[in-house]
Amino acid sequence: MLPADTNDAWDVFVRERAGGTSFASLCDPGFGGVRACPCGNAPSGPGRGCDNSSATGGATLSATGATSLSSDSLVLRTTGERPTALSVVMQGNGVASGGAVFGQGVRCVGGTIIRRLFSQSAVDGSVAMPNFQAGEPSVSARSAEKGDKIAPGESRWYLVYYRDPNVLGMCPASWTFNATQTGQVTWAP
Repeated sequence: MLPADTNDAWDVFVRERAGGTSFASLCDPGFGGVRACPCGNAPSGPGRGCDNSSATGGATLSATGATSLSSDSLVLRTTGERPTALSVVMQGNGVASGGAVFGQGVRCVGGTIIRRLFSQSAVDGSVAMPNFQAGEPSVSARSAEKGDKIAPGESRWYLVYYRDPNVLGMCPASWTFNATQTGQVTWAP
């Protein structure tokens, strides 16, 4: 038997929202209508950016944590970068579906772009941003700080670009950076 309502009022129950990760990998250079890598540095397969001078087959972007604006714990992670590369998270509110040449890589992040959402040096070719232990804000909070407040149901596109000073192929000597593939996050309330 259920207990009787003793306060004669509507009761509101709040449930903690943990949420999952809404992350879709896209923009695989040379696959599915996306432009090929500009320096003849094709990735070793889908789900990677263009190969780099460490011959890792290309860096990969993935995500963990909740992609809910009310409990944002999203962490963007890479593997396959150069061992200690300076790495920067880029965010856009649109997608350039065919990709654009971006240093030694291909960029599908489009629309209004925040070029430096977070930055960090890789350890053994990997990064994880934001670094909550170092007091960095969540992805959605940093986005709002940079002038792009994300609303529920909106998507943002992310990639990590990183320093690669050994230019591959016949690319210009000034193209000293590379990039992961792009990932799309659709933000829940």
